[in-house]
Amino acid sequence: MAEPTVPLSERVEYASPGWLAEVERFLNARAHLFSDQPLSLSMRLDNPPPHLWDDANEPFGYTMRIARGSVVVEAQPDATADGFERADYNAILPLLGTVFDEDTEASYRMDRELRILLAKGYAPPEGKPLDDPALGQAFFDMHNHMARRTVNNPDVLHRAKHLGLEQNMADLDDTGYTVLENAFTAEFADELRAEAHRNHEAAPPNTGFRATMLLRRGRLWEQAVIHPWVLTLAEYLLGRGCLIYQSDTIVKGPGLDTHPGLHADYGASRVAEPFPDYCLEATAVWAIDDFDADAGPTVVVPGSFRKRRQVPPGTTREDAVTIEMQKGSIAFWHGATWHGAMPRKAPGTRTSLHNAYCRYFMRPLERYDDIDQAIVDRNPPVFSTLCGLDDPFGKSGDTGADFERMRYAASAGYGRTALG
Repeated sequence: MAEPTVPLSERVEYASPGWLAEVERFLNARAHLFSDQPLSLSMRLDNPPPHLWDDANEPFGYTMRIARGSVVVEAQPDATADGFERADYNAILPLLGTVFDEDTEASYRMDRELRILLAKGYAPPEGKPLDDPALGQAFFDMHNHMARRTVNNPDVLHRAKHLGLEQNMADLDDTGYTVLENAFTAEFADELRAEAHRNHEAAPPNTGFRATMLLRRGRLWEQAVIHPWVLTLAEYLLGRGCLIYQSDTIVKGPGLDTHPGLHADYGASRVAEPFPDYCLEATAVWAIDDFDADAGPTVVVPGSFRKRRQVPPGTTREDAVTIEMQKGSIAFWHGATWHGAMPRKAPGTRTSLHNAYCRYFMRPLERYDDIDQAIVDRNPPVFSTLCGLDDPFGKSGDTGADFERMRYAASAGYGRTALG
């Protein structure tokens, strides 16, 4: 079985006292390699989580001071530092949780997508650049060291607000679905399409074939499953600690109806009716190509998740609405929302990615607890969580349950959205 990259006890929140202490320890272990020239680098973080900083009158952030072979990390920003940056806490967090390794193509792509997606959240750095090669290498290594330890802001509502997702949450509460526009670039869509079509090459045409188990199939799919907007909405509906339920792609040709009729997504899990009044599963559908009226788009029945049951036999699509969205958009819905798809009328194909998420106590359709350890190690902690490596289920031994994981799930608030 794969394991979390670092012990669960070593995970920390960005800019928390534990995070600052680990940065100081890491850099001090290498400080003897740095030049004797004093240097200070500072980061100011706007809109920090209230549980980390509740003094609105004082700026939040940190400053690293390097001098005479030692490093001191202070828990406050300094605008007069040699190098100064300012960013929104939640906007910069996905970048700081990205592991950049020897796969330069993947590293470039991840950096490109996040900087475009979250561009409003931070400004270019001010001051002089690093000109000490040893220091530059140490900071690069420190970034990856901390990326493997840094968890998401656990205050999901705070994170959603500052990522601009409040209306999307309201849509989910009201209608059971929402659309994230401009969620990924056309360049990323083209890369996803090319890889999806390679995975579908051996499939017979127009059969509704799905390429599944995507997290074992390459970096593109790893990047997609931890999209910061999607993950935030997933945790809003499912609570922290949610899992990947299924990850697949569909290439839809003319006349193909991949989802005849309406359904809720609880069928495979055989959820008894009435469904719980909380969400068990949620799905994100990526428009790798345009979802227009002739492309075979998804249809949903707004508010149907409140019925808390599967679609009765004979139900028509009279109350359904069509989700039309441009390439680069992501539709996201509550798993109890009734939905289906229309046949494709246009020539050519339409490619889509479907990532479904579920609560941490559910049994996913796809199993990732034996995923290659190297895949886990090149991703932030949330990837390990999605693969089911952090929770206690299925990990009991001859002497009892995995109490370390049970304690971690409790302290991390698995299953909850709000703090406390």
